[in-house]
Amino acid sequence: MNQRPLKSLEELMVQSLNVRSIIPGLPHPLFKFVANGTVNDGPCADAVLEFIQDLSMEEPDSPKQKIAAWFLLESEQAFFYACAEAGIDAGRLRNHLVKCQAGQINIA
Repeated sequence: MNQRPLKSLEELMVQSLNVRSIIPGLPHPLFKFVANGTVNDGPCADAVLEFIQDLSMEEPDSPKQKIAAWFLLESEQAFFYACAEAGIDAGRLRNHLVKCQAGQINIA
């Protein structure tokens, strides 16, 4: 019988927060906007994703939705820095988000 040591509860919790670790091969949600071949998964990519979620899912004019809209649609430095760190083409992503906000396409 092949017995492996069990993972600690902390390791299992961390793994459960990362869907891609559960389902190998699942592309990053921002893969359509990659600048140089791959998304640099980390805090900047996570922040961009969270702001997109807040923009699309929060109540209109709520504080979280307003902050997300500023960051994603108006920021002149923070958005571009986060995208560059995450390996995302900021111009393409912002253009997509502007079209989504205008009702031209779905946010997904």
